[in-house]
Amino acid sequence: MKNKNYTKKIVSDYCVIDVETTGLSIYFDEIIEIALIKVRNDKIVDEYSQLIKPKNRIDTFITELTGISNEMVENMPVIEEVSGDVLSFIGNDIIIGHNTSFDINFLKAGCKKEIDNKYMDTLQFSRKLYPELKHHRLKDLSDYLRISKNKHRAMADCITTKELYDQIKLKMNIENIEIDNLWSKKITNKDFKPSDDNIDQDGFFYGKHVVFTGTLERMPRSSAKQKVVDLGAILDNSVVKATNILILGSTEYNTILRGEKSSKQIKAEKLKLGGQDIDIIDEYTFYDLLDEAR
Repeated sequence: MKNKNYTKKIVSDYCVIDVETTGLSIYFDEIIEIALIKVRNDKIVDEYSQLIKPKNRIDTFITELTGISNEMVENMPVIEEVSGDVLSFIGNDIIIGHNTSFDINFLKAGCKKEIDNKYMDTLQFSRKLYPELKHHRLKDLSDYLRISKNKHRAMADCITTKELYDQIKLKMNIENIEIDNLWSKKITNKDFKPSDDNIDQDGFFYGKHVVFTGTLERMPRSSAKQKVVDLGAILDNSVVKATNILILGSTEYNTILRGEKSSKQIKAEKLKLGGQDIDIIDEYTFYDLLDEAR
């Protein structure tokens, strides 16, 4: 059943949360660090950070992962002693985190209180906005977007999450993406139909099989797909023997400059070397071809 407190919004006032724990189970594991950031008008106005002494010893694996040792928490308060301060800091704010339900469930278990605040999850936004990534861990996203590095410490992760949410809002604004567009029914290539039956059969895209990879900078990929279909193209989900054109989004092209290539590009290059009629073009060449087709 869907959690009634989970929401999806674009907001400028909220509270970021991150906890470090002794494991993944709220039944057997405990919080060993909690950090909170209060944001107003997209700016950090207050911070809370506290190491927590667990009832059981911290495993060496967790110490290696987080850098938090038994010695560091020896003289720290237990969760019950700080729960009032933590809940007071959060207040009635919308809570934002990366895999937020994990943090909130641990906080509920530790404080032994229900938390009825609305909450959002940058992980879910990221899966929708950066589908080109294989993984959407905070580290993956911080590397990809070149924001503050994730360090498996609560305050560092809070700052990374806040910067990630800033990037999410910026991308949605630039690309004119609405919340409803992200969580609407998934559109497949078969859903794209020509807007006009009068298609120029001598046009560059007519009858050609086209594949997109990476995020386009100037328009949503759905808009680009509709434009090539209107010019008579056939959309493929992946690079196959029938594919004639692979279009690289600007983000994909940037990875090439760093010495990385997507599986689609690698396959396209292999097919081209084998004699297949397939062209690999960048996003801006694609726009030039659209202009010529007008």
